[in-house]
Amino acid sequence: MTCNSGAGLCLSICDVRACEARCCYDGVYLQGNEERDLLELVAREPVLRARLPEEFIVDGYWDGELLGRKTATRPHDYRSPEFPAHFARTRCVFADAIGFCELQKLALEQGLHPWAYKPTTCWMFPLQDDAGVPAAPVASPDEDPYATDSYPGYANFVPCGRHDAHGRPWREALQQEIAWLEARESRAAWSSGAKKTPP
Repeated sequence: MTCNSGAGLCLSICDVRACEARCCYDGVYLQGNEERDLLELVAREPVLRARLPEEFIVDGYWDGELLGRKTATRPHDYRSPEFPAHFARTRCVFADAIGFCELQKLALEQGLHPWAYKPTTCWMFPLQDDAGVPAAPVASPDEDPYATDSYPGYANFVPCGRHDAHGRPWREALQQEIAWLEARESRAAWSSGAKKTPP
């Protein structure tokens, strides 16, 4: 089955076992209160804490400059010959041996939404956020905001982030991410008093 040519960008569905969770190679940059939330979560979940190094949130640098706080990484032996040469052979400390997210696993064990504990950038990828409005993923390396002379890009170098003619239109492939983003924005608007009743 070929994706409709009028659909624009088409994506395959995430398959961690196939790609070895290469999107997690550099950990994830944290937003807002996410560092505080992760510190509190890990402090109250000893099983989760036991799987992490002492320092699991670190300063993150991009192109030689401090970009923000991010989850730490540990060395990982990627076996795929297609693993991008400009990606470090590391993986987020919250990923298990297969590449599944320990935060997502914990949420599911507790009967919560799978992304209840995951940092925003994790669950949204490769969806873009345009001031709370879902926006199309990066369509090509030329549009990648992180591409530099020494770093060709990110999103188009992971299977679920690059165009796949046999995939699904991006809005369809990312319908869960879109719904969670819209629900989050709706909750934020309600809690700030913009709405009189919850969604």
